[in-house]
Amino acid sequence: MATVAYKVHVVFKPDKKGIAAVAVGPELRKACHDLVEHKAKPYAVAISPIGDPGDRRGPYTPGDYISSWVVLDTFTVIAAMRRVATQLWNMSPHAAAVEWGNDQVGDGHHVLGETLDFLNGAPDYRHLPLSRVTDRTIR
Repeated sequence: MATVAYKVHVVFKPDKKGIAAVAVGPELRKACHDLVEHKAKPYAVAISPIGDPGDRRGPYTPGDYISSWVVLDTFTVIAAMRRVATQLWNMSPHAAAVEWGNDQVGDGHHVLGETLDFLNGAPDYRHLPLSRVTDRTIR
């Protein structure tokens, strides 16, 4: 049996206006918002430090950080194209200190970093005993 080879020439012309419309459209905005609202935010809240009720070193009450998570819909520009974006923010005055740490709070908790790892499918090492977790895997 003989093998027949065909040459096919395909020209793809992307519909740039159509792609741009999808990139800022309501369906993609809803998908992004739902992912952050229903997956990222609950995870961030679940791993947020609550604080010690007896600790009165600062003006913040325990639970202030954990109750300050908000989801913001916005836009970003990637490769010269405007696209929908949804961001997870903690609006508490001490959010940066909790995330990255400082002299008053010590090491940061890296809540947003761990939430991003969770969304990207990284394994959760927090339940393992410290003897099985290296410094590179805990935050």
